[in-house]
Amino acid sequence: MSVTNPNDAHRSKSTTHVQHAANPDKAKWILYSTCDEDSDSEMRALEVGPGEDVISVTGSGCRTLSLIVNDPRSVTSVDTSPGQNYLLEVKLAAIRHFSYDTLLAFLGIDPHPDRWRLFTELRDRISPEAYRYFARHRTEVRRGLVLGGRHEKFYRRVVAPAMKVLYPRAMPALFSAPTLEQQRSVYRDRVDGPLWRGLIRYGFSERTLKTVLNDPGYRITIDVDSVGGYVLDRVHHTFTHHLARDNHWLAFTFLGRYPDRETLPHYLVRENVDAIRAADTAVTIVTGDLIQHIATLPDRSLDKFSLSDVTSCIGQDDFDVIMRHAARAGRPGGRVCYRNFLAKHRVPASAADILVRDDGLSSSLTRDDKAFVYDIEVLAIND
Repeated sequence: MSVTNPNDAHRSKSTTHVQHAANPDKAKWILYSTCDEDSDSEMRALEVGPGEDVISVTGSGCRTLSLIVNDPRSVTSVDTSPGQNYLLEVKLAAIRHFSYDTLLAFLGIDPHPDRWRLFTELRDRISPEAYRYFARHRTEVRRGLVLGGRHEKFYRRVVAPAMKVLYPRAMPALFSAPTLEQQRSVYRDRVDGPLWRGLIRYGFSERTLKTVLNDPGYRITIDVDSVGGYVLDRVHHTFTHHLARDNHWLAFTFLGRYPDRETLPHYLVRENVDAIRAADTAVTIVTGDLIQHIATLPDRSLDKFSLSDVTSCIGQDDFDVIMRHAARAGRPGGRVCYRNFLAKHRVPASAADILVRDDGLSSSLTRDDKAFVYDIEVLAIND
């Protein structure tokens, strides 16, 4: 028997507005189903607070949900992919409806015998388009939605099994090491070698990334000399500077799962789930082009911009357009946060007087970020 959130009848006044133009019967299955970013970095970068208006790129919906934790006045989440926005709808509805235990079971973190029945409880809480979309993919709902993205299946079906075969004892030891010193020892003596380096270089090559993403609308912009070499440097840094047992992104990447409830994405930590339920935030979900949407925003209408790794799928010219609109639509004192992966886009000169890089915070977040492949860029919006 499912268990609903005991406070469901007394939920906050928060509302969800959905703008879908696409036909759910033709929408492609989701690319991302769980968080491949560190939302703790986002929270430090933006310092979202009550009364603020925020825009976010949807992706897996995880960052958008994390932004609701501090109860801003509004969050608008935009994505060209209808499936990603349908997923956000379902995650938000599930957080508001289910108890914490049932929420984790429904999403696939914990076991459950009938996730489809749980999903039907959400029918009146999501748009008809979202319901139809996931009804077409009933098997994925039954398996647990956080496990089902095309991106996540690569880790679960390829990376994690390979780690289990090639490092059957070293990988568990790496993720159970209680101290950074012990972890470094395991990594240096039992993992880091020619095989490991070859796997990372090949597994994160440009060719492999394009194969995994398999999305004609996703363009990979590359400003590094070697994709595999770049990722290898970042992998080495994180296993020698960050405790793996506390890193949900590393765990999912190399183990194909979250090992316990202490190692979950920011929005799924119990206290943050409670905060999302209590928030009065008005959430608007928009299926459409980010550039086109941001161009429609009134001057000085937003406080915070959470733009994810938008640089990975657009060129510098389109990025410049987004930055110019952020400079126009941003309120003085606000902030912009975006991630550079393989592309290293910078603010254009035409917006640099208004969008000023916070060098110290950007460097600190890049160093501490659990999703080690990103450079975090934080911009202050000046008057």
